[in-house]
Amino acid sequence: MEQKKVLFAEVSLLFITIIWGLGFPITKIAIESGFQASTIMVGRFVIATIILTIIYFRKLKFLNKKIIFYGLLTGVFLFLGFYFQTLGNVYTTPSKNGFITQLNIIFVPYLYYLFFKKKVTKYNVLSVIVATIGLYLLSFSKSNLNTFNIGDFYTFICAIMVAFHVVTGSYYQKKYDFDPALFVLMNIFISAILSLTMMLSFDTIPAITVGNIWPLIFLGFFNTALGFLVQSYALKISVPTRVSIIVAMESLFGAIGSVLIIGEILTLEIVVGGLLIITGVLISELFPIRKKKNKQLKESA
Repeated sequence: MEQKKVLFAEVSLLFITIIWGLGFPITKIAIESGFQASTIMVGRFVIATIILTIIYFRKLKFLNKKIIFYGLLTGVFLFLGFYFQTLGNVYTTPSKNGFITQLNIIFVPYLYYLFFKKKVTKYNVLSVIVATIGLYLLSFSKSNLNTFNIGDFYTFICAIMVAFHVVTGSYYQKKYDFDPALFVLMNIFISAILSLTMMLSFDTIPAITVGNIWPLIFLGFFNTALGFLVQSYALKISVPTRVSIIVAMESLFGAIGSVLIIGEILTLEIVVGGLLIITGVLISELFPIRKKKNKQLKESA
């Protein structure tokens, strides 16, 4: 029965990872339909807030000041991460947007060192070197090595903000033993409020039709609400190594989806650069776990 639970969790996470990957070209469709970054964010987070509030309604009575305060605080990083990701998608291709976003996983160990003095391993250093080469191939053209796409830069900021969100969220949840459902809900709620404020302040909203609103509904329901639910379930049930491998496939599915859905043409630089970034992510995530397991086996022998 336990193995069936793990299998179900991993298959569910794989499904969500595919959905996350498809989110990159679908966001591009929303952009090409005339929606600006903040408006797309409103669609994503308002829908997710409504759905998750309904699901976790009975838990709301357990909200306290600490969950609200720290949930809102880390939610700012979540908002900034998705905002710069969406803004980056305006100026770069969905496949590059997906690959560069993956860099957030590589940044996490360095933020842990910065805030909590947790040692950075040789694998973390190697992962940065490999991923940096990949980023270079993705972002610079052969004809002009001084050209750096502004969309790639925005996405790079996105990766940093997501890393801050992961580290601060993990720290506060462990320190205060928060209910993950309520903590995530507060994260998404503040992202919805900030997105709505930005939209009303800066965006010009196009005429809304059934034909152009569906990407926002897709992003809100599948990518955000369902995505957060399945991810939290999988992290609780599955093995960290397998979760890392599955989640690392997000950008690969994003590239495949970009080709199939919007007809993006992948250059050799994008393919090689993207694969190097994925390799860097796997080095950062998997080698330390494997080393830890080997050490435990030796100690128990």
